[in-house]
Amino acid sequence: MTLSLPKPEHYTPGHTPNSVEFMARRSAGSHAAFALPLFRAGMRILDCGCGPGSITQGIAERILPGEVIGIDQRHPESQQVAVRHANARFMQANVYELPFANAEFDGVFSHALFEHLARPQEALTELRRVMKPGAFIALRSPDWGGFVLDPWDDEIAAAIQLYTTLQQSNGGDIHAGRKLSSRLRSAGFHHVTPSASYEVYPSTALIAEFLAHQLTIKGHHAEAIHLRQWGQRPGALFAQAWFEAVGWKPWGMTTA
Repeated sequence: MTLSLPKPEHYTPGHTPNSVEFMARRSAGSHAAFALPLFRAGMRILDCGCGPGSITQGIAERILPGEVIGIDQRHPESQQVAVRHANARFMQANVYELPFANAEFDGVFSHALFEHLARPQEALTELRRVMKPGAFIALRSPDWGGFVLDPWDDEIAAAIQLYTTLQQSNGGDIHAGRKLSSRLRSAGFHHVTPSASYEVYPSTALIAEFLAHQLTIKGHHAEAIHLRQWGQRPGALFAQAWFEAVGWKPWGMTTA
């Protein structure tokens, strides 16, 4: 009998000061716009993969006097944004084994998490368990099939290819974005609605450093240098495709 071992899973961007700064620039208005109409006053919301909590704080404002709990594999207390709301709570938790009872939350939100998961269907099953019947789930992930960089040359192509290979070797999925809606349906959610949008980064230097740092750690120094030099070019453009999907837990589903 052959045992099937879990795929290895590591967070490719890491938790460096650069990556924390990069994540902390995100807000509910800029990166959760597709989900904002779902949030209502008094709701209890779970934010999975909250990072420094900048999006979580925006959700907290929308659901007052409700509560949002932000979870991350690394304790968010070490990387929170400066502004904090009393109805936003943070904790370290594993998305595959959530420390919550069945049917606790009115909604689940997750931004930039599923592209790093080696077992996304298991995660969705666990998230569905902690959702109330009729609760919503709103996911957003990038898709590397829609990355647009300019100027483009062989060296920048090689650097981007190395980063995508690194994310895949860490258990991630560079095409997770396009799969969100189908994965929600497979996990038993209904009325699933997909959408998509583009983000054009205002600082190419920051996104270039964000990617180059991980290449440097892995010893790809030439490619990392080229990325950093590219990020400093006047007029350089980095546009990222994001996919979103919203689904609902059936009303008759009282347990997982």
